Amino acid sequence: MRQRMGSLLWRSLGVLLALVVLFQVAFLLYFRDFYGSAEKAFWVPGLSGEFVPQGMDRLQEGFVLSGYLAGSGAARLYLVEADGSARLIRLRTKSGHTLISHAGGVAVSGSFVYLAGGNGQCYVFAMEDVLDPRQTAISVVGSFRTGNRASFCCMWGQSLLVGEYAYGQRYRTADSHHLTTPAGDRNTALVTAFPVDSEAPLGVSERPEAAYSIPERIQGMSFSADGRVILSASSAFGASQMYLYDFGGVLADRQGIVWIDEAPVPLYYLDSDNCTGILHMPPHAEEITFRDGKLYILFESASRRFQYGKLVGGSYVYSLSLPEVIQEVL
Repeated sequence: MRQRMGSLLWRSLGVLLALVVLFQVAFLLYFRDFYGSAEKAFWVPGLSGEFVPQGMDRLQEGFVLSGYLAGSGAARLYLVEADGSARLIRLRTKSGHTLISHAGGVAVSGSFVYLAGGNGQCYVFAMEDVLDPRQTAISVVGSFRTGNRASFCCMWGQSLLVGEYAYGQRYRTADSHHLTTPAGDRNTALVTAFPVDSEAPLGVSERPEAAYSIPERIQGMSFSADGRVILSASSAFGASQMYLYDFGGVLADRQGIVWIDEAPVPLYYLDSDNCTGILHMPPHAEEITFRDGKLYILFESASRRFQYGKLVGGSYVYSLSLPEVIQEVL
């Protein structure tokens, strides 16, 4: 009996191993265009624990990553140096309590680091605190309302842009953000832009200067050196996409008005009229950032929420040179 049980166990393990190898091969073949052109930039820290990576931006010669712990929801930052070494920073509220936040996006500007809180708030941290190697935990120095769900953020020129994730009823945005674009598309999310202001207490004006209507499933936003805006799109199932738009065309095209906190704000549309192409990516792409001619892409597939990414390279941030001719023109 014991010998038979041992034989069944080894047979089951063999079947399981074969299924894992089959999954790896099928996955890597399906996304071979991505893996064939992308390069591993650096290892994502914290994945051996409960860290779920969400946001990313450039910081000096390295990067700063944001995310949360799968169990407690506690927000975290990691500073990744140019040599790949990383330092963990725990985040606290003004009163010194653990900051519970989705920490969906992070952006760096001047004396401040901005964190999209996922609850309609943008949290602000002092850059000197973030860069101080003696600090293992830092506190919020202020926050402001963004006029949306505050799911991701990025810098563009002299503006901080904060956007929201929309997908179905579970991630439903305000009805006023559900708009039909000039191209006839149905956009369901909004990005709000806050001008940099060196005299303001938090480094930006808290009144938005513009808003951008965007599609659903957007996890991150960045801008290339040649004037394209890039949106990272993903959801729980299926492949991710990078949508590329002619941002000059977006700004020159027809605009409208959206009301935020009872004030009118100029509104622009990112829709199929200005979309120049799409790049297909593996699932669970999160925030992106553009640096030195390359697009850097963060995935959450190797976190404890999903795990499978550990089998297919999801433990790395990848860099990708944007092609002059996009793979698929819409």
